[in-house]
Amino acid sequence: MKRLLLPLVVLAVGVGGLIALKATRPKPAAAAVQEQVWRIEAQTVQPATLSPVLRLYARVESPELMRAAAPGTGRVAAVHVREGQLVRKGELLLALDARDFVPRVEQARAQVEEIEAARESERLRHAADLEQIEQERRLLELAVAELARHERLRQEGFYSEAAVDQARQALARQRMSLRSRELSIADHAARLRQLDARLEQARANLQQAELAATRSRIVAPFDGVVAQVQVAEGDQVGAGQVLLTLYPLRDLELRAKLPAPQQAEVEQALRQGGRLQAQALMPQQRLPLRLVRLAGAADARGVDAFFRPEVVSTDLRLGALVSIELLRPPVQGAFALPATALHGGRFVYKVVAGRIQAVPVHLVGELPGERPMLIVQAEGLQRGDTVMLTHLPQAVSGLRVEVMRR
Repeated sequence: MKRLLLPLVVLAVGVGGLIALKATRPKPAAAAVQEQVWRIEAQTVQPATLSPVLRLYARVESPELMRAAAPGTGRVAAVHVREGQLVRKGELLLALDARDFVPRVEQARAQVEEIEAARESERLRHAADLEQIEQERRLLELAVAELARHERLRQEGFYSEAAVDQARQALARQRMSLRSRELSIADHAARLRQLDARLEQARANLQQAELAATRSRIVAPFDGVVAQVQVAEGDQVGAGQVLLTLYPLRDLELRAKLPAPQQAEVEQALRQGGRLQAQALMPQQRLPLRLVRLAGAADARGVDAFFRPEVVSTDLRLGALVSIELLRPPVQGAFALPATALHGGRFVYKVVAGRIQAVPVHLVGELPGERPMLIVQAEGLQRGDTVMLTHLPQAVSGLRVEVMRR
C-alpha cells in the first residue's frame, strides 16, 4: 500500500509545483503597434508651357494619282516598267501599236483636205456667178427687145405667130437662167457656212485622232512611282481601259481621322494661321509633316486631317498605314509626369509632411518623346510640390510614405 501511495504523492507534488511556477511567472509586456511606412519615388514639379502630342493612324494617298487609259481600241506593243519602279519625267512607260492609230489620223486628214477643196470650189463658183450675172441681165434685155421686135413685125405681117412664140420661149429661158444665177449668189453664204461647219468638224476629228495617236505612247508627266501595271504586251485593250497608274512622290498626303474632342482646337489653330507640326513614325526615320487642311465633311468619330511631308521620302508607299504624332497647341501652366503618377485617371498624390494627399487633375495629353510622359493641369499643384511617382493601388490620402532618393 505504501508502494502505491509514494508515486502518487510524487506526481501530485510535481503537478502542484508546475502549477505554482506557472502562476508565479512574470507576464510579458504588450507589443506596441507601429504604422507601416511605404517607400516611394517622387519628384518636384514645375509648371511650364507644354505641347501635348496626339497619336493618329494615317493612310498614304495621292491627289495627283494618274490613271493612264487607252485612247482607243488597240493592242499593247510594249510595256517598259514594272510595279514599284521609280521613273523620271518624260520616260516612256507603255506603247500601243501605232498601226491601230495612224490610219485614223490619215483618214481624218483626208476628210479635212476634201472639205477644204470643196470650199475652194464654192469660192470659185461664186466668183464666176458674180462675173456672169451681168451677162445674164444683158441677155435678158436683148431677149425682151427681140420679143418686142418680133411682135411688131408680126403685126406688120413679116413674122409668123410661131416666130413670136419662139421669142417668148427664149425670153422665159433667159429669165429662168438669171433667176437661177441670183439664187446661186444668194445661197453662197449658207453653203459656205455649211462647208465651214463641216471643215471645223473634220479638223476636230483630225485633232482627236492625232491626240489619240500621241497618247498611245504613255509618257511619265512627272517623277514618280509606278503603282500598278494592269496590262501586258500583246493585250487587246478598249477605249478608256486603265493601263497603269502612277503617282508623284512630291505630292503624297497622309489622311488621318482627327478625333472629335480635338477638332475644335485644331480648327482654331488653322484659322489663326498656326502651323501645326507632326511627324510620321517610319521604321528607319521620323519624317516631318505639316497639317495642311481638314476635310469638308465629318462624322461622329471626327474629321479627316491631311498631312504633307516636309521632304520627299521614298519610304512612303501609296496605301500604307503610318503612325503620326501631331503636336497640339501649347498649354500654359501644365505639369509633365510619368504615367505611374496618375491614379484612377483623375488623381495624383503630393507628399506633405511625410504623408500623401490626393490632388484632382485634368489629363491634357501626352508629351512627345521615347519615354511616356503625361501632361496634366491641376489647381492643387504649385511650383516646388513633391508628387508621388510610384503607383500604389491602395493609395489613399493620409498614407505615410518615405521618399527614396535616387
